[in-house]
Amino acid sequence: MSKRRRSRGVQFKGFRIPNNAVAWGAVVFSLFVLSGGVYNILESPPIYIPYGNRYLTLHPYLSEQTVYESIFVFICNSAAFLGLWLSHRSAQVAYDRSKANRWLMLGIGLTLAGVSGSYLIIEMKRAILG
Repeated sequence: MSKRRRSRGVQFKGFRIPNNAVAWGAVVFSLFVLSGGVYNILESPPIYIPYGNRYLTLHPYLSEQTVYESIFVFICNSAAFLGLWLSHRSAQVAYDRSKANRWLMLGIGLTLAGVSGSYLIIEMKRAILG
C-alpha cells in the first residue's frame, strides 16, 4: 500500500492556500451572491426610496432592492449559516455536555434569527406594496 501525502490546500508555485481559507472564501462568496451583491454592482440600486414626505429603505417591489436590503439580507444569511455551523460544531464536542448544549442553543438561536429576519423583510415588502 503506497503512502500518499495528504493535500494541505491549493498550491500555486511556492504559495499555499489552506483548505480552511478556501472553504470560508466559498461561503462568503455564496453569501455575497445570495444577498444580491452582483445586482448591487451591476445595477447601482438606490440607497433609499423617497415615498411621500418620508424615505423608505425597502423597495416596495419584490423583484428590486436597495443597498440597505442587501446588507440586511447578507447579515440574515450569515447568521443562519453561522447558526447551522455552530450546531454542527456542537456535535463534535463529546467531552463536555454543557459546552455542547451551549453551542447547540446558540446555533439554533442564530439560525432562527437569520431565517426570521429574511421572512420579516419579505413580509415588510408585502405590507408596503399591499
